[in-house]
Amino acid sequence: MESTPSIWKTCLKYGLILGLVSIVFSVLIYMFDLTFATWTIIPSLLLSFVVLFLLQRSYRDTYNNGFITYGKSLGVGVVIFIYASVIIAIYTYLLYTVIDPGMIDKQMAMAADKMVAKGIPEASMDAALKMQEKMLKPWIISLMGIFTTIFYGFILSLISSIFVAKQGNPLLENEK
Repeated sequence: MESTPSIWKTCLKYGLILGLVSIVFSVLIYMFDLTFATWTIIPSLLLSFVVLFLLQRSYRDTYNNGFITYGKSLGVGVVIFIYASVIIAIYTYLLYTVIDPGMIDKQMAMAADKMVAKGIPEASMDAALKMQEKMLKPWIISLMGIFTTIFYGFILSLISSIFVAKQGNPLLENEK
């Protein structure tokens, strides 16, 4: 009787791959000074979706003989994103503390400019900026990033699993 390896153990390398691809994309975004551009979420999600699809398909073909249920594919995708989110959070923490410690100040200035453009009264703006300043700590940003990445990963896994799932013939599988 053959024992199947743990999904946590087999998806570790896939999570590393997705995490590293995400970091490379993030570094490119940072180099072009687009870190706070809201439109960059679209190519980021598309890249994550394509990489996730390829990793789920690789898992299916490597560990499940080319067959996988929708639920297991969803689980694989979520586990991949759990690992990737931790790697991305470490990078984010390093970005805000070592690579560019002035990022929080840039983010606060950008938030203030947006509030001024919307015509928010100064008293309200000061209160909002004080609240935002409490939340803009590198460890909080990294922790929130983990949960956000896992949430988006769950949504992307729901979609990609539709295309990765492939049911097999259980009678033929037992003969192997």
